[in-house]
Amino acid sequence: MDLKSEVKNVILSSLKEPSDIKIGIEIENIIYNDKNERIMVNLCSDFSATELLQVLNNKKNISENYSLEPGGQLEWASVPWKNLNDLEDSIIAQRKLLKDVLEKKQLKVVPYGLDPNFSPVDIELINQKRYIFMDKNMEKSGSMGQWMMRCTSSVQVNFDTSSEDDMEEMVFVADCLHPIASYLFSNSPFKNKKPAYEENLRNIIWANTDNFRCNNLFDQGIYLKTDLIDEYINFFLGVPAIFSLDRKGRAIATKRTIGELLLGEKNNGTLNKNHILSFLRQVFTNVRIKNLVEIRGADRTPEGFEIAPAAFWTGLLMEKSIRKTTLDTVSSWGREDRSLLNNAGFSLNTSQKGPSNKTYGYWIDYFGQLALNGLKKRKLGEEKLFNVFFEAVKKDGPFSLQSQNRE
Repeated sequence: MDLKSEVKNVILSSLKEPSDIKIGIEIENIIYNDKNERIMVNLCSDFSATELLQVLNNKKNISENYSLEPGGQLEWASVPWKNLNDLEDSIIAQRKLLKDVLEKKQLKVVPYGLDPNFSPVDIELINQKRYIFMDKNMEKSGSMGQWMMRCTSSVQVNFDTSSEDDMEEMVFVADCLHPIASYLFSNSPFKNKKPAYEENLRNIIWANTDNFRCNNLFDQGIYLKTDLIDEYINFFLGVPAIFSLDRKGRAIATKRTIGELLLGEKNNGTLNKNHILSFLRQVFTNVRIKNLVEIRGADRTPEGFEIAPAAFWTGLLMEKSIRKTTLDTVSSWGREDRSLLNNAGFSLNTSQKGPSNKTYGYWIDYFGQLALNGLKKRKLGEEKLFNVFFEAVKKDGPFSLQSQNRE
């Protein structure tokens, strides 16, 4: 079996029956102390993010997972659920646990997609080799990678898939609609204490993080649903690796591509599923393929609305008739349409031109309503998990603008 086939087998290794598809969520949190400063990342005389992680991992549900991002942002990964109401219950329980722990230490969550007060030079980097390698890589491969690593937080949504075609449809739709989600879930109102105005800050930062491994799949030359997974694998194998792994799984420096490293392992007889998955995590496109579909376009939403990105994507992707309507619509767009929409996603100005001679705002409303209809068609009472959020955004704009307007 050739290398591409082995990678594809790993990507398709966790397929589920359609009735067993589950949805998971990952929520990142920027943590401040009572002096309105970011807490330190590494062990020190003050209570650090490293200690916070230890406390939470001693208290969490055994199937959940807490981890730290490079700047000490705390990430919680849920258990996956079939029903969004169950996922919401787990989010509420997690939020209560986190609040209880933080209040005892006089800490708080700053629920934005971008740290409103501090820049990368103010933020300590976690003392792990993989992040040190990443930090050095970001200095060369893009202009804002250190902003991404230290100062951003997001909500990521994970979906099981049932077949190769199912995965390709989901990834294609999510890649096409990234600029819609980046507007709806924009929640980065300030940068260095200054208003963002209509700049969609976290989306701009990610677009300038790493030229080799970020942005939309469209930007990496993957613009059709047909053979999407094969095209993704070709792209993935050509990406320069940030780091390699030694026999104990520790990060080590490399100047080779991911494909060269994996081929070396294959020739040595040491290639395995976990190594392939670890390298798949070195790709940071807005929609990422692992052995599931990971959709990464949402800012960290305001507290109480963490479920909203999962509800939006569930409404569009998990109900057959709505997915067909969505897929038919985005499949009708040409490359110029896609470029217009992707460029519109860097601003919160809804009057920008979008696909099919309609405005950016038209398509935001269209797909938001379509997602709501999809949730209603699932008949699980999930629509409330998106409707309140969607109505707030329709009325007053995304929370990036709402927060600025309150200042």
